Amino acid sequence: KAVATTANLQAPQAAKGTAPSFAHAANRAPVFARVDKSSKVDSELSRELGELLVTLLRERLFLLMHWIIFLATNAFGFLLAAKCYYEYNCDELTRLVMATTPLIFINSVGLVCLSPIKGTKREIARLQERISYVKFRIRFKHLL
Repeated sequence: KAVATTANLQAPQAAKGTAPSFAHAANRAPVFARVDKSSKVDSELSRELGELLVTLLRERLFLLMHWIIFLATNAFGFLLAAKCYYEYNCDELTRLVMATTPLIFINSVGLVCLSPIKGTKREIARLQERISYVKFRIRFKHLL
């Protein structure tokens, strides 16, 4: 490819009396800085990006499932505690002891779901980083 010199670019512009256009400025860019628009995306990178997106969707579904299990378990524990408290006929202290038993044990089991929720969030963040890196490699593969 022939590289235009500044004298060749300025001569027609000086005759017209206008400033250099963007097209002329793009031709002055060094060869290594030009982006080859016709380059195709590597099939391996596109396949890896597709796998990462599917894995990200799966992890988000896992996160939603863990949240639903956590909320359902805690709601069941609170409903059972309310049922024990309001439907048991005795003095206040006995009703309170009857209500705290399912509240403590069932909701403690529900708190076990917090560990997978945190791990799934961490995995989603890791996958998003890998996806952004693969997109970077696809976009700037000519520089790597």
